[in-house]
Amino acid sequence: MREMSAAAKDCPLAPPEHASVYARALHRACLVLGGVDQLAKHLDVTGEQLRQWLRGEEQPPEGAFLGAVEVVLLHAGGAGRAN
Repeated sequence: MREMSAAAKDCPLAPPEHASVYARALHRACLVLGGVDQLAKHLDVTGEQLRQWLRGEEQPPEGAFLGAVEVVLLHAGGAGRAN
């Protein structure tokens, strides 16, 4: 749980008016993997691009969204941290 708390500081949360299912899924995946840098590396995107998606400023491409959903599902399924 301590890892999630530390990651929360590095995972921007979209304001309510921009909190789409895309932004929420990316935020949760960011928390699971431990921060923006780790999720950006996992999705093979830049940190700045990922931050725009996390803030709900842009919609991510389908592949990035599905990659985030996979991280969340693997974590929820008890697989622990997805790599």
